[in-house]
Amino acid sequence: MSPILKQIFVSASPQLAAISAGGLIGYPSVLLQQFKGNDSSIIVDVHTASWIASVHGLAGVPSLFIPYIMQQHGRKFGFHICCLLVILGWIIIYFARNATTIIVGESFQGLGAKSLLVVSYLTIGEMVDPKYRNILMLFYNINQTIGVTLVHVMGKFFHWKTISLTMIMPIAIGFLLSCSWPESPAWLALKGRFDECKKSFIWLRGADEDAITEMNALLNSQIGNINNKPKRTNTIEALKEVWGKITSRDFYLPSFHMFILLSVYYWSGNLVFLVYAMNMVENVTKDEESAYIGMVVMDCVTLLGNATAYIFFKYFNNKPVLLFSGIGSAVFLLASSIVSYLQFREIVSDDSLLCLYFLIGFMIASSLGIYTTPYVMSSEIMPIQHRGIGGSLMVIIICSSYSFTLKIAPYLVMYLKLHGTFLLYSVTLSVCLIWVWKFVPETKNRTLQSIEENYLDKNKAESVEPQPESQANLNVRLVLIQKPQESNDILHTVVPTEVIQSLLEHKECIT
Repeated sequence: MSPILKQIFVSASPQLAAISAGGLIGYPSVLLQQFKGNDSSIIVDVHTASWIASVHGLAGVPSLFIPYIMQQHGRKFGFHICCLLVILGWIIIYFARNATTIIVGESFQGLGAKSLLVVSYLTIGEMVDPKYRNILMLFYNINQTIGVTLVHVMGKFFHWKTISLTMIMPIAIGFLLSCSWPESPAWLALKGRFDECKKSFIWLRGADEDAITEMNALLNSQIGNINNKPKRTNTIEALKEVWGKITSRDFYLPSFHMFILLSVYYWSGNLVFLVYAMNMVENVTKDEESAYIGMVVMDCVTLLGNATAYIFFKYFNNKPVLLFSGIGSAVFLLASSIVSYLQFREIVSDDSLLCLYFLIGFMIASSLGIYTTPYVMSSEIMPIQHRGIGGSLMVIIICSSYSFTLKIAPYLVMYLKLHGTFLLYSVTLSVCLIWVWKFVPETKNRTLQSIEENYLDKNKAESVEPQPESQANLNVRLVLIQKPQESNDILHTVVPTEVIQSLLEHKECIT
């Protein structure tokens, strides 16, 4: 099997899991619609319905420990835990006889799904060639949208228990496939298991010159981190080490970038509009059938936009795609705010559909980049040695933003009115886009090591400058790859130009 096929095979498990994860996002709307029926054995009031709709975000908060477990026990282990939690949630819901049991099942789903996003992106980011990494991450979002659409469509024709069983299958297949993965080379290098790292890297990426060069950079980076890692002697030293990580430039800077990138999605109103879309359409049309059709149409528009985004990601870098999508979304939000204000002042007729057209334009613009790019870039910008706590931070940001934006939205509309809410989202999105444009580094087609170099502390960088000629020895580490017995091809390591130059300048120091 060629390296690219192996990488597609590895990424197939997160892609299948994404379908089930997307399904649970659209599942609450199906539950609430079917519970309204006279033949439903489960009756819910407004308070219970609100918990069914929003519990995923709150339940996902404890999943901040999953990235730490993943950092300690490996990417495969973390992926397996997430899959099992989501599967358990679907099973609990299938056997549910009351709303409380359904909420418990959704809690397990939220716990697994919020971490599944982080673990899947980290796995794809570390195990796939930079040339294909972006596209495969994009397909994760597309598959989530497919899951949402499938659940919404099935909700019209099938019982909610049948849907829960159906949604188990994709993630169960993904779990079984992942059992035959190799472990992530980046994680193996982080743990000092360099021989296993080389085998895993070559199995995934092959042994061409570019792959070996990237592998050498990964190994040398982690060898330096391990050699420079201070030894902990007690709790005080451990706390000092944690504090040193948090206050280091290569942690707090990408962490703030991560917050801004995720805010582009959550604080621009995208999630709010998706969750409350059916209610909005039903309030306008006063017809449940039209509301259902409108919901499915919006799902299809989102799916089409995500699929079209593939073209943009193939020919353009991540930042231009995000900025293009974000600027379009901000403009449509501003236009929606103006029309809504004119309707509020009775300058424009209340039954005008102009505002709805602008909101559809907002969804199309957002689906071209905002739905995917923030997650892709957030998973790539955190240095490998900080990905445990960095992954936990990403989960906290996602869960808190998910719950808070949904909880606060009705109050924003109540006090700021619809036009004020749209204006607030437009301004917030514009501020975040300015920060992304000025400070967030590009990640497409770049190795994880080259991205990490953007955050190196200049003071630390100066402290590792080459020593003067008076030093006693010049230590050079070469990573050698054993030639496969069944092949006559010679595998070689690439010695960087700067190392050769140093050797030539310090001939008398070589031992």
